[in-house]
Amino acid sequence: MTSAPIAARAQVRYDLGALGAFQQRIFSGVPVGRSTFAEGGAVTIDGHVAVFPLLRVGAWATGEVSKSVDDAPLREILGGGLQLKILSPWPRGVWRLWLATGLGYDGVVSDAGGGGFFEVPAIVGASYRFRRPWVFLMELAARPSFGFWGSYYGSGTTDALSIALSFGVGIDD
Repeated sequence: MTSAPIAARAQVRYDLGALGAFQQRIFSGVPVGRSTFAEGGAVTIDGHVAVFPLLRVGAWATGEVSKSVDDAPLREILGGGLQLKILSPWPRGVWRLWLATGLGYDGVVSDAGGGGFFEVPAIVGASYRFRRPWVFLMELAARPSFGFWGSYYGSGTTDALSIALSFGVGIDD
């Protein structure tokens, strides 16, 4: 019996996603009579590559528009960062679950000034594969913030925490 050599192929696992989010930011250091919340929406694109079968590293970029509940001016926030994503070994099949964290930077532009800050996301996510390699994406994220600078934050009011519920589509291969 003879055997033919089998060509070896490397398998690079990756994912790409585009998500839209309902977002709420909670302020700290707010003067009396001003709102402690800002509501808005965000669009995020992200991508990851596998380091090990259940561990992926990647990056994200986000554009957000938010406004505090009172009459403060509209804010535009552009951000991005690096991310570590840990996939759950179960359930198997069309569903996939994960936890993610990382470090990001956001820049703020508003009629009230500009500035920036760092954030550390804590994300719980799930996907449903409806047709290989396409998936529906769902994420719940909390992002505590620190390191504020700029004229926007000169009054002492800061974005203490962002909470977002996101839905989107992606490729998971």
